[in-house]
Amino acid sequence: MENKNMSYTSRTERKKIEEMQIKREKELEERRKEIKNILFDDDIKKPKKIKKENNTNDIKKPKAANIFLSITYVAAIFLFIFLILDSANQINQIYQIINAFLILFIVTSFLVSFKKSFFKNKSFATVTTSLLVLITITFNGLYMTKVIKLPTQNFLPDFESKNLTKAINWTEENNIKSEQNFEYSDTEEKYSIISQSKKPETLTKNIKKVDFTVSNGPDYNKDVILTDMTSWNVDDVLKFIDNNFLNSVAINFEENLNIKKDTVISQSNTGNIKRNTALIFNVSLGDKNSLKPIKLKDLKNESLLQAEVYLGRNGILYELKYDFSNTIKKGNVITSSIKEGTTVKPDEKITLTISKGKEIKVPNLKNKTMSYITKWMVENNIQINYKDRYDNNIKSGRVIESNYKEGDIIEEGTTVDIIFSKGPLVMKKFDNINDFKSWADTNGIKYEIKEEFNEEIEKDKIIKTSIEEGKNINLEETITVYVSKGIAVKVPNFIGKSKSEVQKECDNLGINCSFTESYSTKTKGTVIAQNINAGTEISKGDTIVITLATNKKTNNKTSTSSSSSRPSNSSSNNSSSSGGNTGGNSNANQCDKTKTKQVWLNASDSFENTKKLIQNQNPGIKFQFKKANPGYGTTGSITIETTEKYDGKYLNYCDTYIIYIIVR
Repeated sequence: MENKNMSYTSRTERKKIEEMQIKREKELEERRKEIKNILFDDDIKKPKKIKKENNTNDIKKPKAANIFLSITYVAAIFLFIFLILDSANQINQIYQIINAFLILFIVTSFLVSFKKSFFKNKSFATVTTSLLVLITITFNGLYMTKVIKLPTQNFLPDFESKNLTKAINWTEENNIKSEQNFEYSDTEEKYSIISQSKKPETLTKNIKKVDFTVSNGPDYNKDVILTDMTSWNVDDVLKFIDNNFLNSVAINFEENLNIKKDTVISQSNTGNIKRNTALIFNVSLGDKNSLKPIKLKDLKNESLLQAEVYLGRNGILYELKYDFSNTIKKGNVITSSIKEGTTVKPDEKITLTISKGKEIKVPNLKNKTMSYITKWMVENNIQINYKDRYDNNIKSGRVIESNYKEGDIIEEGTTVDIIFSKGPLVMKKFDNINDFKSWADTNGIKYEIKEEFNEEIEKDKIIKTSIEEGKNINLEETITVYVSKGIAVKVPNFIGKSKSEVQKECDNLGINCSFTESYSTKTKGTVIAQNINAGTEISKGDTIVITLATNKKTNNKTSTSSSSSRPSNSSSNNSSSSGGNTGGNSNANQCDKTKTKQVWLNASDSFENTKKLIQNQNPGIKFQFKKANPGYGTTGSITIETTEKYDGKYLNYCDTYIIYIIVR
């Protein structure tokens, strides 16, 4: 019985042990599967759930990496925005835009790839990022090797050393203003561009005007130091001539038995000379009898000097004739009368035809633009002498006329005078008469000045002109300028009044009083004469001369008292008014001032002729003539102030009157 119980107990325990082993094996199998899923992603669709008790083993998300990646992405976005905005100022705008998008896509894919690969064990994002990197590299490689061509924005090319015509054509095509400044250059060919005011590759949309510095070729007025070349070989002389741009040289060969052939015997100048100074070199031909026949080389396109030296050193005579050529440079040989390779003996004569350059037929230049004239100048190698003037019919910047008419034939290097239009001359607004006169004289405008009283416009200021502001001016017409004489004041009758009464009245009226004395039987200190008749209108601030009675028979004494209310605005008015009556009445007891004559002042074309004319028209009246230059009027005319005081007035035979005649 006891054995049975023990057997039963053993079986029960074994069963429990077996069940526990099976359970452990299942747990181990589940654990193996979970580890396998993590490492090899065997079950993507149904991932195993990790038991709650294993949560402590979960992978933690790296906070530092997240922060760094976020900063990187924000920076990538800012870079993208910058590249897009900056592309507007770049020549390769489309290229930069594409690159900006590619960079943003790459950074975005990189961040997504990193997160998915790290947390979810994904590989798609990584592959996508790699493909984008590969696309970017391929795109840039194809573009840089010019396999792919993308549109670019218009930009300013580098015109340095290029012909001016190309630059002008470009500016016209892009509607950009240009200006050419010419300067001499020994290194750049004539009409080649030396520099430009805007940097190459500047976007056209950012350019309003570009200035080009253009070569005008060598300066032949430049000084050079010419050394004594006696005993030099003629070939070395030719090199010196070329290097120093000497352009007026003659080399003569002469027989000389004592000096080696091709050696310089003498020269016409030494020391400091101009490049265009005429120079003559005499070179030894050696023994003429020792010269041998030569086979003539091809002289076509040789410079005249080089051809002359070649023929001269071989004793060959030559004569020159000139003709136009569209292909041979001016001053070079077009043809020779003896063909290349022909045997030529010393003293045999040959004729060289020298190019005058292209035969230039002058086109119709009237109304042509500045750029047209400039291109015509460059293409035909001529000089332009620019002038300008106002013209009502020809648009500004276009040709009015030239010194050559359509169809005339000219040579290269000819100077053509061209007058460009400045457009119509427009009337400006002027307040000051002196400003107007300066402007009118500068532009050759004819004008006349008329004065009139005006209570609103200050004295000597312009009231109006016969041509309104902004209107075109016909240079053949005369402009009338109306100038204010200021406020009009009627001259009172001062006769019989005292000096204090006159002074008070002058102060009230705003005119200046100048007092002088003259012998009279009238009450001492009372007014016996005034140089401007009562009732005459004068300008406020003008001066009037008052003669006071005195019992003393002495020379006149003059005292001046100016109105405190306002001094005279015009020095010319003051001088002419105070000098109008000089008080030449010291012999008043012998001269009757009541005897007067109406005086008329007419002008002529010179100081002397005007003087004679006034004297002849007003016999018996005493005049003193003075020269004036008030800034207006023509030679021989009388100043306005003088005319106002005396013309048509009744003057006595006693006093002497000063007449101011304009002299230029």
